[in-house]
Amino acid sequence: MPSHRRRFLAVPAALTALAVAQAITPVTAVAVPATDVSTTLAARTTSAPAADEISGSGQAVVWRQKTAADTLAHGWLAVSGGTPQDLGRLADTDEGVNVDAVSVQDGVAAAATSANPNGDLADHVTLRHLDSGDEDVLPIAYDSSGAAGDERYRGQAGNAILVQQSYDDDSSAHRVRLLLRAPGSEDRTLLSDDEQYEILASDAHGALVLRRTAPGWGHEIVYVDFATGSTVTVAEPTTDELPQGLEFTPSRVGVIDGATLTQWQRSAPGDGSSTVTLPVSGAHWISDDTLAWYQFDSSDGVSELFAMARDGSTAAKDLGGTFTDLSVGDDGKMRVTLYRPDADAAIQTLADGRVSTATGDATTIPAGPARLDALALSHGALYTADDSSRQQGVLLRSNLSAGPAGASASTPSRVLDYSDGLVHQTLAAAGGRVLVGQGGPPALAHLQVYEDGKLVGTQLDFYDLSDVNVVDFDGAHVLLADKTTASDGTLLLDAFANDARQRVPAGSALDGGAVYSSVRNGTTSTWAIRRTDLTTGTATTVATVSCLPGGLQVRGSRILLTTCGAASTTGLLLKAGSSTGTAVDASVHTPILGTDILYTFTKSSDGGAVTLNAQPLGGTATAAQPLFALPEKANSAAADRWAVDRDAPWAAWMDAAGVTHVTWAGVPTAASAAAPAGFSPNGDGSADTWTPTWAYNRPVSWTLTLKSGSTQVRSLTGTASNGKVAPVWNGRTQTGGAAAEGAYTWTLTVRDTVTGRAAADVSGKVTLRRVVPAASVTAPTVASSAATTASVPVTWSAKTAGVKSYDIGWRVATRNSAGVWKLGSLQTWRTGTTATSAVFGKAGSPVKPVSGLTYRFYVRAHDDAGQTGPWSKAATTGIPVDDRAAALHYTGTWKSVAASSAWSGTERTSAAKGAYVAFSADGTQLRIVATRKSNGGRFAVVVDGKTVGMVNTYAAKTAYRQVVFTRTLGTTITTHKVQLRVLSGSTPQRSTVILDAVMVTR
Repeated sequence: MPSHRRRFLAVPAALTALAVAQAITPVTAVAVPATDVSTTLAARTTSAPAADEISGSGQAVVWRQKTAADTLAHGWLAVSGGTPQDLGRLADTDEGVNVDAVSVQDGVAAAATSANPNGDLADHVTLRHLDSGDEDVLPIAYDSSGAAGDERYRGQAGNAILVQQSYDDDSSAHRVRLLLRAPGSEDRTLLSDDEQYEILASDAHGALVLRRTAPGWGHEIVYVDFATGSTVTVAEPTTDELPQGLEFTPSRVGVIDGATLTQWQRSAPGDGSSTVTLPVSGAHWISDDTLAWYQFDSSDGVSELFAMARDGSTAAKDLGGTFTDLSVGDDGKMRVTLYRPDADAAIQTLADGRVSTATGDATTIPAGPARLDALALSHGALYTADDSSRQQGVLLRSNLSAGPAGASASTPSRVLDYSDGLVHQTLAAAGGRVLVGQGGPPALAHLQVYEDGKLVGTQLDFYDLSDVNVVDFDGAHVLLADKTTASDGTLLLDAFANDARQRVPAGSALDGGAVYSSVRNGTTSTWAIRRTDLTTGTATTVATVSCLPGGLQVRGSRILLTTCGAASTTGLLLKAGSSTGTAVDASVHTPILGTDILYTFTKSSDGGAVTLNAQPLGGTATAAQPLFALPEKANSAAADRWAVDRDAPWAAWMDAAGVTHVTWAGVPTAASAAAPAGFSPNGDGSADTWTPTWAYNRPVSWTLTLKSGSTQVRSLTGTASNGKVAPVWNGRTQTGGAAAEGAYTWTLTVRDTVTGRAAADVSGKVTLRRVVPAASVTAPTVASSAATTASVPVTWSAKTAGVKSYDIGWRVATRNSAGVWKLGSLQTWRTGTTATSAVFGKAGSPVKPVSGLTYRFYVRAHDDAGQTGPWSKAATTGIPVDDRAAALHYTGTWKSVAASSAWSGTERTSAAKGAYVAFSADGTQLRIVATRKSNGGRFAVVVDGKTVGMVNTYAAKTAYRQVVFTRTLGTTITTHKVQLRVLSGSTPQRSTVILDAVMVTR
């Protein structure tokens, strides 16, 4: 069979590591309990599984490929790029020579199999004729004895097979011969009197054979022509190392040395050889039209495939993918297993130095099971390192969520393709970043951090990652233990931003941009837990303990001592600022501290399975709940097949079938809540019931308890399959009576209906009021009664119990363009104020009061039950017109006098009988503001020509800004003519009228 021999190719170290790693056998884990909230990610099938020993003949291609990590390889067949067919399990061929257990030549597919299910060497070969579907089964007399008659399958020869058979020669010496065995024909001896044969390439017409000649196991490579039985020696190597390259095409056979090809025509091998200088030195394979070779690239440590036309008509080209298992078929075409980042793995035909695009020249390799390399969880994202999808692997991420319908996981998406070697066991995630360990001897290995598939900061180089253990990772820093730190009791703290490295005490931990370490307090028996800020370097003591701390774990304000005391199997969980805590069992495995969750481990009574448990922290204390039994590792070098999330309540494990199980380990949490402060069950149709709501992310059962002081008044219960808790309290007691007005405390207790885990209790207060809140407002009728300027002191107060705040409003009447007075809309002055007074016209006032206008003030109350009362009756205040106003027309003798205590600081006086002041009054009420004094005289008030009153302004003691006259003018605003006439005094000493201001209410 024309096939590339892997001994010709220097396989890159990374590919060798992959082949070894894929031999890890999956192990079984106990199923997730039915009471857990969990989901599964289907066993991942790779788009590029390993396939080797490819062979092609026209439009037919066959290859060898394993269907699972723990089974023997199967043979696969595809015709014209069609759906691959499984030819069944192949026989074991591991006997020191390279045997193609599946091949195709001249339209016939050969599959060597064994009746032994454990995979012995082939005891029969099935020949399937692709044109008719007929099959021939040729027996192999394999009995493993090596005695005379024992046979070994060596390769296909079209519709025949090549068999090595043991016999004893005439001198009873053990020898082997090479037979050509065809259906319905006698065996034909091609070569004999040798020690061993290996078929390097073959087709229906001949074979290139490595002979181990007797006696002495010499080496000889010959071409055997089946039709004539003639042979020609191609090479005589002196060791087991074969020549650099061999040529076997439908027309030629030869050997390559450097850039020299020595070849024979297969139609006449006896005619001798010819020498051809190849266009490139170091070629390994030559088809009828294509020359190809691997070239090592030191920049990335990968052997890249180059190809060109055999006759040199096209230049050499790097084909740009990951290629393996190159071979030449009996039709003279070259085929290769191709892996590309943007395409599935395929067996691809090369033609004229290029990857062929002709229809049928590419055959997709069927997907096989992915091999888990490592798991990591962070912030509800599951990361899976899979080294079998591409030759250098991929890192996948699934986002996790838990809702009323259960847990769910998004379809895995690719985070990155490994740029340098495989991720083996080192995988950690934090803060949206992942830490991977890649590479290894003989090249340098390194730890590096990726975010959204992009490299972050610098990579940390190491000779061998097996010497390094990642203790903690926070997305920007990593704590490492290696051989040097193990000897001096320290850890390495490394920053990826700049590769700044320092040593910190063993047992340290990372969290929140700081490193935590334990330090003994002098010679005492106490230890301080120190927090050192990684940005500022500031160190503070966050806790003190009286036992020798083991390793530390920190999440927020919680600190876990993985052990507490020398040789202890008990840890200690405490909070920053505290020296006491809760004991934690660490006898089975080291407990793991997450955010609001503690993971612990228990072992079955028979000492077998280890169970992972989750205990929620904070709120209502709950017992630890079992999640799953830890799956065992296949061997000590394999990665753990489980992981927990330290930032969100998730845990995951993978079973033997490659299915990833994800379990939610938390308690129900409320995404939203609305609890009104109070209600008023008075039957008015507004807030007659208290209806708080909480939206939990899980189906829950709930109990709402209401108390007055320490006395329980009402208890409400229910279930919420959609997580929406919406109790209703109608203000009645448990016995149906009306609950008293006042404040009540409430407590909501919630439990997951699936897992039984209790959420943290929620509590608060609610106030019950049946009376709608009311308030009243007061203000001076005339602004001048309170001040000398246009500012109005307004006060308000509650008329009912439980009032917490007030809204203050105001209105004013103004004259429109048609001269009509209109009362404006209600405007807000104060909202939700707890004050009970303010001055309208001072700082914070919405407007400056205008003389001649009337302002109305209103108040409404808000109570502790959340009710808002109606607006109160108005308190009306008029802003009087000053004596100097242009609207006042004086006749007779009047004198303007300054007086600081008067309205606006002036007064108008007259003692002349008959003097008067005239003005128009557009309003409903008239008020005259004057000063009463010991010389005060009298004046008459004339409205619309009619005297409606006389006013005496005498007073023994001076009184400024006095409302000395009030007159209702009507119920609607109309215009009235008003005169104030000075009358004779009651005595000459009491004849002076002192006018201050005039106010007309509008």
